[in-house]
Amino acid sequence: MTDKTHLRAELYLRGDTYGTFDAQQQVLNRVNRLEANGVFTESMVAGDWQRIRTMAEDTRSGALATYEEFDDWADRNGSSLEPAFERRTRTYVGMDRVDDVVVFPVVSLAIYDEKRLQSVFPCSDGEHVYTVGDALDAFERGDEAWLAQFDAVTVDRTEPWLEAGVEALP
Repeated sequence: MTDKTHLRAELYLRGDTYGTFDAQQQVLNRVNRLEANGVFTESMVAGDWQRIRTMAEDTRSGALATYEEFDDWADRNGSSLEPAFERRTRTYVGMDRVDDVVVFPVVSLAIYDEKRLQSVFPCSDGEHVYTVGDALDAFERGDEAWLAQFDAVTVDRTEPWLEAGVEALP
């Protein structure tokens, strides 16, 4: 990438999954290598995403605020966060209650250039699904043109909504 960019990678790992730890660690290690090689100015990892977040009752609004920011980016790019992110309703047996929920993917990656959200993975444009692996492959081969296909969106933050703190295992 060029010297003019100050790319920040925000990696989000779902903490309530089974059988995905090794795959998540591989992605985390790749992000850390890209930061060590100067591709990313910094990287942050949040490992406490949960599978389902209720829009009305979630006490940690950071997850939903992040989702809304990602969804805004997708809308402006003519893309969708689905099928990896799923927005749906949840009903309760024996109750009339219905909640809107977001189901988060096992791994997601957002790339920021200071206050501009450059891209979110996974995403889909109707013809292609762009995975976290696709993005990391492009960064590893130094393919700036690949990332340029996505339009950035200005955001009002420079830090993740969620608490960072997951470290890769040796």
